[in-house]
Amino acid sequence: MPPIIAVSNQKGGVGKTTSVINLAAGCALAGLKTLVVDNDPQGNASSVLGERGIGPSIYEGGQPLASGQRANLWIINAGKDLLEQEQRLTRQSGGRLALKERLAPLVDRFDVIFIDCPPNLSLLPINALLAANRLLVPLQCEYYALEGLTQLLAYVEDLRATTQATISLSGILLTMYEPNFPLAQQVEREIRHHFAAEALQTVIPRDVSLAAAPSHGKTIFDYDPLSRGGLAYLSATKELLHGFK
Repeated sequence: MPPIIAVSNQKGGVGKTTSVINLAAGCALAGLKTLVVDNDPQGNASSVLGERGIGPSIYEGGQPLASGQRANLWIINAGKDLLEQEQRLTRQSGGRLALKERLAPLVDRFDVIFIDCPPNLSLLPINALLAANRLLVPLQCEYYALEGLTQLLAYVEDLRATTQATISLSGILLTMYEPNFPLAQQVEREIRHHFAAEALQTVIPRDVSLAAAPSHGKTIFDYDPLSRGGLAYLSATKELLHGFK
């Protein structure tokens, strides 16, 4: 079973999709056959690695498409139907396990799979948490992010206790970090104190290149790999791969 990583945080605007596309590109750069499943109706990962709204979602039989970004990188687009899937899955018996069932025939084809989740704890991210075996939480360095992290981890523990979920916390990635801000420093200290083993040493800085790359339809490695953001995601990818061993 390859690492299947749900990248989730119920708080929006924390760099979740940015982390998905750039960590996936980093894994592909390292020679790993890498799949991104766009499980977010906003379809932002699809707009960079594939085509937003093209083809069906994975729930309707969507298949991996080679990304134009680089070799070893594939994506299953969000699809036009993804926004409707939550209502459909609610009415289906076993709807929470739909994504796990759709991924089952694909896992042997890839070395690592990333699942991009919407910023909530609706049925789509629940599907991701039940399909994945690892959880990566991008965390913006602000006070409310700590509350959101606590709620998410409590929910994951509840899933593990009440279902056959095998997911475990694989990493916390601090994003949009501004070292000169006292609050950012405080949040980092708190995270490293309470999650010493899970917090990645790499922090992702607030960087104009990271913000600009998606508007050009590129990952940071194809837009400005030597930027602060590019070097940070390269380092984070190395940490993540080391954790797979």
